[in-house]
Amino acid sequence: MPDNRLPGMLESFVACLIPDGDPLDLRARDCLRQIECDGLNRYRLIHRPKAFIHTWLAWQENPGLPMGQAITAQALNHNKVLAATFMGWLNCLFVRTGDELSSQ
Repeated sequence: MPDNRLPGMLESFVACLIPDGDPLDLRARDCLRQIECDGLNRYRLIHRPKAFIHTWLAWQENPGLPMGQAITAQALNHNKVLAATFMGWLNCLFVRTGDELSSQ
Protein backbone atom coordinates (compact mmCIF):
# COMPACT_ATOMS: atom_id res chain seq x y z
CA MET A 1 0.00 0.00 0.00
CA PRO A 2 1.25 3.54 -0.59
CA ASP A 3 2.12 4.12 3.07
CA ASN A 4 4.31 0.98 3.26
CA ARG A 5 2.77 0.18 6.64
CA LEU A 6 -0.69 -1.23 6.03
CA PRO A 7 -1.13 -4.34 3.90
CA GLY A 8 -2.96 -4.15 0.63
CA MET A 9 -2.86 -2.50 -2.74
CA LEU A 10 -3.64 0.96 -4.06
CA GLU A 11 -7.37 0.19 -3.97
CA SER A 12 -7.07 -0.67 -0.26
CA PHE A 13 -5.55 2.75 0.34
CA VAL A 14 -8.24 4.51 -1.71
CA ALA A 15 -10.97 2.65 0.20
CA CYS A 16 -9.63 4.30 3.37
CA LEU A 17 -10.67 7.63 1.82
CA ILE A 18 -14.36 6.70 1.74
CA PRO A 19 -16.15 9.16 4.02
CA ASP A 20 -16.74 7.82 7.53
CA GLY A 21 -20.19 6.36 8.02
CA ASP A 22 -20.97 6.12 4.30
CA PRO A 23 -23.87 3.61 4.11
CA LEU A 24 -22.77 2.41 0.67
CA ASP A 25 -19.47 1.23 2.15
CA LEU A 26 -21.18 -1.50 4.16
CA ARG A 27 -23.63 -2.26 1.35
CA ALA A 28 -20.82 -2.80 -1.17
CA ARG A 29 -18.94 -5.05 1.28
CA ASP A 30 -22.13 -7.04 1.92
CA CYS A 31 -22.75 -7.42 -1.83
CA LEU A 32 -19.26 -8.78 -2.39
CA ARG A 33 -19.61 -11.20 0.54
CA GLN A 34 -22.92 -12.42 -0.83
CA ILE A 35 -21.68 -13.08 -4.35
CA GLU A 36 -18.63 -14.81 -2.88
CA CYS A 37 -20.86 -17.02 -0.69
CA ASP A 38 -22.95 -17.83 -3.74
CA GLY A 39 -19.82 -18.61 -5.76
CA LEU A 40 -20.64 -15.93 -8.32
CA ASN A 41 -17.52 -13.82 -8.01
CA ARG A 42 -15.30 -13.84 -11.06
CA TYR A 43 -12.41 -12.10 -9.31
CA ARG A 44 -9.81 -13.83 -7.19
CA LEU A 45 -10.26 -13.12 -3.48
CA ILE A 46 -6.91 -11.35 -3.37
CA HIS A 47 -8.51 -8.77 -5.71
CA ARG A 48 -11.50 -8.11 -3.44
CA PRO A 49 -10.19 -4.56 -2.67
CA LYS A 50 -10.31 -3.78 -6.40
CA ALA A 51 -13.84 -5.20 -6.72
CA PHE A 52 -14.91 -3.29 -3.62
CA ILE A 53 -13.68 0.20 -4.54
CA HIS A 54 -14.96 -0.06 -8.10
CA THR A 55 -18.35 -1.28 -6.85
CA TRP A 56 -18.51 1.64 -4.42
CA LEU A 57 -17.43 4.11 -7.11
CA ALA A 58 -20.12 2.74 -9.46
CA TRP A 59 -22.78 3.80 -6.96
CA GLN A 60 -21.72 7.45 -6.69
CA GLU A 61 -23.33 10.54 -8.22
CA ASN A 62 -20.96 10.22 -11.18
CA PRO A 63 -20.79 6.42 -11.51
CA GLY A 64 -17.51 4.79 -12.37
CA LEU A 65 -15.16 7.73 -12.01
CA PRO A 66 -11.52 6.63 -11.91
CA MET A 67 -10.09 6.78 -8.40
CA GLY A 68 -8.08 9.97 -8.98
CA GLN A 69 -11.07 11.78 -10.44
CA ALA A 70 -13.23 10.56 -7.55
CA ILE A 71 -10.80 12.29 -5.17
CA THR A 72 -10.95 15.50 -7.25
CA ALA A 73 -14.77 15.28 -7.35
CA GLN A 74 -14.71 14.87 -3.54
CA ALA A 75 -16.56 11.56 -3.59
CA LEU A 76 -13.53 10.37 -1.63
CA ASN A 77 -12.28 12.31 1.38
CA HIS A 78 -8.78 13.58 0.65
CA ASN A 79 -8.68 15.35 4.03
CA LYS A 80 -8.28 12.14 6.05
CA VAL A 81 -5.13 11.76 8.13
CA LEU A 82 -3.91 8.85 6.00
CA ALA A 83 -4.12 10.97 2.84
CA ALA A 84 -2.42 13.93 4.50
CA THR A 85 0.40 11.70 5.73
CA PHE A 86 0.85 10.24 2.26
CA MET A 87 0.83 13.69 0.65
CA GLY A 88 3.39 14.92 3.19
CA TRP A 89 5.65 12.01 2.31
CA LEU A 90 5.24 12.66 -1.43
CA ASN A 91 5.99 16.36 -1.00
CA CYS A 92 9.03 15.60 1.11
CA LEU A 93 10.28 13.07 -1.42
CA PHE A 94 9.81 15.23 -4.48
CA VAL A 95 10.87 18.52 -2.92
CA ARG A 96 14.01 16.86 -1.59
CA THR A 97 14.64 15.12 -4.91
CA GLY A 98 14.03 18.36 -6.79
CA ASP A 99 16.39 20.27 -4.50
CA GLU A 100 19.08 17.62 -4.94
CA LEU A 101 18.71 17.67 -8.72
CA SER A 102 18.84 21.46 -8.93
CA SER A 103 22.04 21.57 -6.86
CA GLN A 104 23.87 19.23 -9.24
